[in-house]
Amino acid sequence: MKMNKLVKGGLAAVMCLALAACESGAQGGGSSEQPAADTGYTAAGDLSSYTIGTGGPTSGDLAVYGGAVTNAAALAVKDWNEAHGTNIKCEIQDTTGDATQAVNIYNKFVSDTKVAGIIGMTVSGESIAVAGASADTMVPIISPSATAEAFTADAGANVFRACYTDPQQAALIADFAYDTLGLRKAAVLYNSDDDYSVGLCTSFEAEFQAKGGELALKSEAFGTDDTNFSTQLTKIAAAQPDVLFIPNYYEKDVMIATQARDLGIDAQFIGCDGWDGVLEVASASDLASLEGAVFINQYSPDMESVQAIMEEYQAEYGQSINSFGINSYDATMCLLEAIEAANSLNAADINAQLAKIEHKGILGTLKFDETGDPIKTPVYVTIKDGKYVSYGK
Repeated sequence: MKMNKLVKGGLAAVMCLALAACESGAQGGGSSEQPAADTGYTAAGDLSSYTIGTGGPTSGDLAVYGGAVTNAAALAVKDWNEAHGTNIKCEIQDTTGDATQAVNIYNKFVSDTKVAGIIGMTVSGESIAVAGASADTMVPIISPSATAEAFTADAGANVFRACYTDPQQAALIADFAYDTLGLRKAAVLYNSDDDYSVGLCTSFEAEFQAKGGELALKSEAFGTDDTNFSTQLTKIAAAQPDVLFIPNYYEKDVMIATQARDLGIDAQFIGCDGWDGVLEVASASDLASLEGAVFINQYSPDMESVQAIMEEYQAEYGQSINSFGINSYDATMCLLEAIEAANSLNAADINAQLAKIEHKGILGTLKFDETGDPIKTPVYVTIKDGKYVSYGK
């Protein structure tokens, strides 16, 4: 299956704010300058009993992401109902990560259920497809995890995201490697079948070289079905980089890290938010290879602000929440707050509120620039003694 994805300290904040400023122009927050078109779409129900939809791959290889997004959306709705005495519902659908299936689910959401908004989709390919399809209704959409730039860039004023973009996170981790870790010679091993991986590779290379860094060799590629990376890693070992950028999903990241160490590569491993989940799939024998790896993410489990949601999610679902689950919880609360502020189930009214909202969430203030992208500060996570830890702690 071709997978399309959907990711600390003063320096990180400065870099992120600079990127955000470039994206938001002189506005400093607030979404599109142009109001969202009023298609007349209005959700079914009333302000105390409407439905929101959420979707993602809750089965298959990416279920760790889709399950977290949909479960956390449902949990947020539950918490909202308990706090406000409402009877809002959350309808969960399994997209399997397929764009066609995701559009079919979107059509069901707006035609049959007539949802007030959508939290999702989860991975970028399906999210881009749904964003494009939504022009007929302009139903509010917030993805917690679609990082591809095209998700908001090619969409209308009804489309928002709670995670930063692939170009943002790749550039930030490149700056972090160069400025904070002091690394100068990089190699990259990426999935040439995957838009997420390709995009991260391209942005990282451009930023790392712009900083003055050197590429040890041309980036090495593999295919989605590959599990043996010895050919590519042998070339990388010969080039002797001091940093290896691995911009893939967690299952491949574990395989690559383990095989790289087995071949004697001692470079610093770095990655992006696709690394979130590596410890959940790693075996005990893999942990030594993952030790010290650093990746950019939405949060770190040792942050004080996330302790309550981690405990609540564990109690509710019997498993650990991940970054996209926490993003989903914040995004869902943001949508519910916008609907309440709009005092309306009309899509244009809700979008107008989302464009100017400043939601105080678990991960800080969530607000959107003129493209619907968030203005937020990333977190750098390292793997230490088999645990995720904020870098520098």
